[in-house]
Amino acid sequence: MSEEKNPLNIVLLGRSGSGKGTQAKMLCSEFDLEYIGSGDLLREFSQKDLAVSKRLKRELAEGKLMPTWIPFYLWLDKLVHLPEDKGVLFDGSPRKIQEAETLEEVLEWFERINVKAILIDVSREEAYKRMITRRVCAKCGNVSSAKTHEEADIECGKCGEPMHVRPGDHPEAIEARLDWFDKETSQSIDFYEKKGLLIRVNGEQSIEKVSEEILEKLSN
Repeated sequence: MSEEKNPLNIVLLGRSGSGKGTQAKMLCSEFDLEYIGSGDLLREFSQKDLAVSKRLKRELAEGKLMPTWIPFYLWLDKLVHLPEDKGVLFDGSPRKIQEAETLEEVLEWFERINVKAILIDVSREEAYKRMITRRVCAKCGNVSSAKTHEEADIECGKCGEPMHVRPGDHPEAIEARLDWFDKETSQSIDFYEKKGLLIRVNGEQSIEKVSEEILEKLSN
């Protein structure tokens, strides 16, 4: 396959609250990648007027891990329409070892052989602290942090509208997501590490420092 048809394909891994979304945007801009975010796709699908969407919305609010077929159904439709020379970034998938194995099979079939897995590594404690204080603007989508978890609403620094707690960012759901990361997603991390595809990055730095480390390690 020619250089032009061997685009970069990134699998972005990390606990909820690790800052994957922010780094994903920067990477997509830097390398002109198509963004496929499982979380965004799931939340968008949960708003549809379908029985499965209503159940999905309820389970997302409870912090439950989705069955493998749902995120695959959502992101595969995007992947099949991509030009072969367009790189892609997967954010939030694979979450289970079965998903990692299936994603590898899919990428191989599409002859997407230039694959890197990036782990933005933050401790469980740091991830919990970030999520419990995370606030989202319903108008512009800006994400920011309250000073404490008791601070319910803060003003958006971009558009001035109130920012709210995102559904699923309550203590029980946060703990559930962190539990299944330790149990399930850790196996996907091991999968990529054994294949020599994993890049570990310290996520407990400034946004700029995390980005610099990712770019440096990708270039090497």
